[in-house]
Amino acid sequence: MTDSDPEAPVCASHANEAVVHDQPASAPKVADSLMEDPSTEIKTKKRKKKKGKTAAARGATALAQSRGTGLEEFFADAPMTPQEAKEEEENVYSVDLPFEERIQSCITRFRTRRRLQAPYDRFFNEYLFLGGIDSNPNPFGGQDPKALKSLTPAERREATATSHVHQGEGDQKFYNGDDEHWSVDFAGVAAGFFSYMVPKMTGLEETSLKQAVNVVDNFLRYVLQHDVCPEYEDDVKKAIQVCEDALVEWPMMVRLQGAFPGLFNLAATKVFGVYDESDWYMADPQKEDFDPKLVLMTSLTLLENPKDVAKLPQPHHRVIRQFDCTVEISDIQRLPETLCKRFKGLQVDGSPLRLAPIGKIRVIPAIIEDELVHPKVSNPFAKGFMTLYLDDDILANMKVGMKMETTVCQTDSDLKFIKAIRQIVPSFYTFLPQELMRHFREPRPNDRPARSVHDIVDDGSAEWEAYQEKLKAQQLEAVAEE
Repeated sequence: MTDSDPEAPVCASHANEAVVHDQPASAPKVADSLMEDPSTEIKTKKRKKKKGKTAAARGATALAQSRGTGLEEFFADAPMTPQEAKEEEENVYSVDLPFEERIQSCITRFRTRRRLQAPYDRFFNEYLFLGGIDSNPNPFGGQDPKALKSLTPAERREATATSHVHQGEGDQKFYNGDDEHWSVDFAGVAAGFFSYMVPKMTGLEETSLKQAVNVVDNFLRYVLQHDVCPEYEDDVKKAIQVCEDALVEWPMMVRLQGAFPGLFNLAATKVFGVYDESDWYMADPQKEDFDPKLVLMTSLTLLENPKDVAKLPQPHHRVIRQFDCTVEISDIQRLPETLCKRFKGLQVDGSPLRLAPIGKIRVIPAIIEDELVHPKVSNPFAKGFMTLYLDDDILANMKVGMKMETTVCQTDSDLKFIKAIRQIVPSFYTFLPQELMRHFREPRPNDRPARSVHDIVDDGSAEWEAYQEKLKAQQLEAVAEE
């Protein structure tokens, strides 16, 4: 190729001279070495671009990489092909297979169809633990990549699964095929998860609470959609209802913390001299600035019920009984709108009284289960139930079935009012025995002798020094024999 050829490359010497002239005087003369040896070539290593897994490698039903997490509000799974549907019906979720195999395949496939990144994976693993499913990573369960390549996508998912349903094996911390102490209860596991662990993990913060509920609700709907266990379909639907209840009732619990004790019960404790500042956290400072006797007598009078009016406090009335009890709300009675307007419109000397409408709840004895053993107690109520007065804004955030631990005072006019509340839980509250297995470890043989009163203690005494010298001598003898 000649120089006149327009496509001829520039010769090495001309190119190098151009580089030298363009560089400043202080720049290192990189081109000098090239001029000395024109055959030198600069080799640059190209970084290999990581290739993501193909759809075939991730499985036929794997979530496409452009579809988000799969937990979005209006997300819908892509329709399956006839071959995929037949595979699930006849092989993966066949009713002839034990429930343990079907639910493990379901969990594995659900993980491939959703991107359970933090904090969703943490919530889902905790939910599985309460259901007796082992989701702990196995440090010795590595797989040879070469061996995995020879497997089908379905076999590869099973081999690399992170959640395991043990069948007749494993320790007592998880389900191990023992049908005597374990039963399938989707609703119970969901209720236990939302009752005990979700408040601890989320602090009932709105966004975190929705994330915890969303991942469980999404999984349960996945179970229904793929007909994993038709024999437990009704139970799965009840569990979905528990998810909906959790989204409604836990925010109600948060609002109740700021609403208690209400003007009526606060006025009653002050009128009868049992008020204690440590009983309540006053979120509203204005609750301190009111006439307690006026509030108490006016509220009972406006109810226009002879039984309520008979409980009006008189100078000779006093508290004759104070007791602690755990109760469940069996009925809620709120005032009609006409009476509520009468409460709100009441004025004294032309100034609004700022009186809160009150209603009633009927409660029955109950137990809030936890890790402690609670002995059964006899019914402390003469009629089998007890009626308590509460402000209407408190009743608006209550639901039949809620339970609370409370201190109640009773006067000689049979007026009962709440002095303090230590705990209140939603209607779906459930404590699962699996909570007690969280830190359980299987017992193992121990060859170390038990502690004895004859053991030598490091107290700096001559006996301890002699003991140490003896140990050193034994170690030297052992080394010498080797």
